This record gives sequence, structure tokens and C-alpha cells, in this order.
Amino acid sequence: MRRRFQAGYFSIESGGYYSYWYADTDDGGTKRVKRLIGRCSAMSERAARREHTLRMEEVNRARGSRAPILRGQSFAEAVKNWRQAIAPNLSPSTTRAMESQLRSHIIPRFGNVALRELGVHALQQFATDLRKIVSRGTTIHVLTTIQSIVNYAARCGVPVNKVGLKDLELGVRERIDVPFFTKAQAVQIVEMAAEPFRTIFTLAWNTGMRSGEILALTVDDLSFEKKTIRVNKSADDSTRTIRVPKTKASVAVLPMPSTLETVLRNYLTNHWKSNPNRILFPDPTGTRSRKRENVVVYGLHPILKKLGIPKHNAGLHAFRHGLATALVEASAPISVLQTQMRHADIATTLRVYTHVIQQSQRDAMEGVGLQSALTEQSALSGAGK
Repeated sequence: MRRRFQAGYFSIESGGYYSYWYADTDDGGTKRVKRLIGRCSAMSERAARREHTLRMEEVNRARGSRAPILRGQSFAEAVKNWRQAIAPNLSPSTTRAMESQLRSHIIPRFGNVALRELGVHALQQFATDLRKIVSRGTTIHVLTTIQSIVNYAARCGVPVNKVGLKDLELGVRERIDVPFFTKAQAVQIVEMAAEPFRTIFTLAWNTGMRSGEILALTVDDLSFEKKTIRVNKSADDSTRTIRVPKTKASVAVLPMPSTLETVLRNYLTNHWKSNPNRILFPDPTGTRSRKRENVVVYGLHPILKKLGIPKHNAGLHAFRHGLATALVEASAPISVLQTQMRHADIATTLRVYTHVIQQSQRDAMEGVGLQSALTEQSALSGAGK
């Protein structure tokens, strides 16, 4: 006989966290069960709620219970609603990535599952299975897509389990070698580049702007009077439609260094072709921005090949990472690095550039160490013997 699925009841009383549910009795009836999860002084409410969810998942598995798929409460229906209401407000590239994750990993696993069944155990097992075929980072992106859909369903009043990434064990973070150009390499690349690539690469190094932001620039975004560059839009690489940047923090006014000012003035005077939308780097038709892939394949990679610089995964973003590396090596405050990179959260800055910061820290400690003094003392001691 199919047994009723239970969500149980979570309670805070008498300084403790408790779970309530119904258990079967030997005579075929049920009885109400109350169990202590933990004391309020010993654990957080979030941790207690996570334990309650795990306990109820175990209760339902033991009873052979499955959550009923009520109208509007299946994951597939939640995806449908999310596609209609949320997806159109996201950037095209973000939507494409999330749709790919849904198609390849999520729908085959959870399409016909009730939202109430997406608890800690279900998502943990999904993450564990996924880690066998994709990286930790990709697994996090897939789980974030699930969270976005489930959270929207919750805001619409559908009962769901609240499971965050902190509730899951995703394994050790892999060390990822991020391609970046050194300042010397950037100088060589710029010197060998023809226009408009010369100006594009100079902009990329001197501002740390993302490729879509550079290719969406118009002449009106440049202020030679104030020596600033306005960043308030980005070009989608597939459709080349102009949209808002990656995050709110991405919208900013960046300084225009004097070397960049000289290059931009020369480009506008001698190489820029007027176009209806005043796009700074228009494609040959003059009607839309250049395609990032073409800039990399035809403008950047041939130069890297001539210079003997590895071109694997090296695109315009390598200038951005190169600038960040140079700022760290120049002992720029982390707040300056965050502002120039335009990260919404300083934790993102620390995570992305940890490898650079750690090396800079090691170099700094070598510089203030006592090695030279100790070596000199050792030499004097040896001479006195």
C-alpha cells in the first residue's frame, strides 16, 4: 500500500530543536513521534533544519513513501514557469548555459519528480554522481540552476525543501590554472597587432574589461575630458545583441590611463570608421559589434603563435587576469583590485585571484625575512672558529 509522504514538523521549544512525524505501529495504526535534534546552544537553526530534512527523507524512504506530484508541483512544471517568467530577464549567454544544463543533466534526473522530493539526500546523490563526469565547478553551476528554479517555485507558494550549497559535500576544489599574460607579453602582443586589434588589446590590458564589454563600447562611452571610460553594456557573442553587463557591480566608470588615451585618440583619428550606432569596434558591415571569437582567432592567436606563447584557452580574458596579477604584484590594496575588476563581492576577487595573492604573499615574506641577517651571523661564527 502506498503510504503518505511526510514533511514532518520542525519546532523550537525549551531551548532545543525538535522533529515531529507519524510512525507506523504494530497494530496497523500510527503514532506521533517527537525527537530532539539538538540544543539551541550547540547548533544553528540552519543546521537543525538540515538535520530535520535528512531525518524526514530517511523516514519516507523507510516507509516507501513518495511525495505526491500535485498539479503545479513537479520539477518539470517549475521549469516551465521559470522559463516563462525568469529566463527572459537573464542574459542570452546565461540562459543558454542553464538550458544546456537542464537538457544534459537536470531534466533526465528530476523531470518527473515532485519538488518536495528535492531534499538534501536527493541533491547530494545527484551531485556525487555528477562529479564522476564533470568538474566541481560545473557541478556547482548545475546545482545553482536547480536552486534558481526551486527558489522561484517557493516564491510562488509551492512547498519545497530549502537546500543550499553549504548543505552538500562537493569534494575538494580543483586547482585551475587560469591563462594570463604578463605585462611584458602584453607589450609584445600590442606592438605586433594591427588595428583595430591593437587598440582592443590595449583596452583589455589597461582596463581589465570583459570582452563583451569592450566590443559593446561606443565612441560616446569615452570621455577624454574626464579621462574615463563608461561601462554600462555588453555584447552577446552569439547574437551580438547589446544587453546590460554581467552584474550591477559591472556598471562603472573606469579611469583612462594616459597611455590608453594616446592609443584611443590615434585609433579614432586614423582608423575608426563612422557608423550609425557609433560602435567603437564595428564589424565590416558597420552595423553591429565585432564577434569576440573572430578577434581571438584572427587577431590574437596568430600573434601568440609567432611569440611562442601558449594559446590554449588564451583569449581576451587573459589580459584581464594579467592586469589583476600586475596589480597584486604592485601591492595594490585588495579593495582597488575588486573595484577595477568590478566584482560584486570581494570573496569573488579573493577566490579568482587566490593563486596570485598567495604568490605575492610568499614574495613579500621572503623580502622581510631574516635570512640575510642569519646568513651573515652564520658566516661570522664560522670565521671565528
